[in-house]
Amino acid sequence: MNNILFVGGAGFIGSNLIKSFIKDTEYNVFVFETPFANLSRIANLNDKITLIRGFLSDYDLLNSVIKDYRIQTVVHLVSTLIPGSTYDDYKREFENIIFPSVRLMNLCAERKIMFVYFSSGGTVYGNDLNERFKELDVLAPISYYGLSKQIIENSILFEHRSKSLRYLIIRPSNPFGSGQALNANQGLIAVAIGKILANEPIAVWGDGNSIRDYIYIDDLSDAFYQLITKNVENDTINIGSGFGYSIHDIIARLKNIAGDGIKVKYENSRSVDVSKMVLDITKLHSYIDVSHTPLEVGMRKYFNQIKLMLKNEG
Repeated sequence: MNNILFVGGAGFIGSNLIKSFIKDTEYNVFVFETPFANLSRIANLNDKITLIRGFLSDYDLLNSVIKDYRIQTVVHLVSTLIPGSTYDDYKREFENIIFPSVRLMNLCAERKIMFVYFSSGGTVYGNDLNERFKELDVLAPISYYGLSKQIIENSILFEHRSKSLRYLIIRPSNPFGSGQALNANQGLIAVAIGKILANEPIAVWGDGNSIRDYIYIDDLSDAFYQLITKNVENDTINIGSGFGYSIHDIIARLKNIAGDGIKVKYENSRSVDVSKMVLDITKLHSYIDVSHTPLEVGMRKYFNQIKLMLKNEG
């Protein structure tokens, strides 16, 4: 059996990733979450996973979990920052997340455990003019969120060089779909749907021409599952759609789905937002068979799912 531990597995991405592994009888799934984490996304999986509550900074607890449960793969999904986070937020992240993460990867190196890190496919590359970002492009983040991701990535590579840490760095684009919060400070598609259903205006930072690469969460989960089960390691891999869409494109598709009565308000652009981010997924294609849900198809599925959920709650 393969024992895989998802650190931060109750979040939007983590809760979707684990669904593929609990269906695979070759895997035992463990989830490590803070005592105050929202567990609603994995509430129906209690009989299929082992949940451990604690803090990333509790080294002794993590050491015991990894040893007692004979963990073979650790998937790191924890971050408290968003692109708009401040310097004070970054300082707290360094103390509570970044440094404990380095200790965790050190522990994994000692025990020959695979360390998988979910980085960022947008903010680490920065505000370059590349048509599509490749994994070997220079990293030049312009936000503390991107900087924190780059620091952890560099630490992983250092542990690999110095202690032969087995690793996989995943740089996802902008995922959307089931389990994503409608009232968060990031995730354009989810937040926009939340505003539409609440009959509130969608806030657009800047002129609406900034471009992003969006990926349906099921496609991200499938790609990740394939990479892990094929034992891909010691590499950095973009996971995205390979296509770029502006905010205007997203709003146009939302009008196709929800109707023309969508309200939009424009706010001043933010210095932490890159103007264009589209991922080159050539390397991903070299490893696995990539699924691609067309953007509007995925958005419609997600929109109808949210409407059904709200109807059942009502």
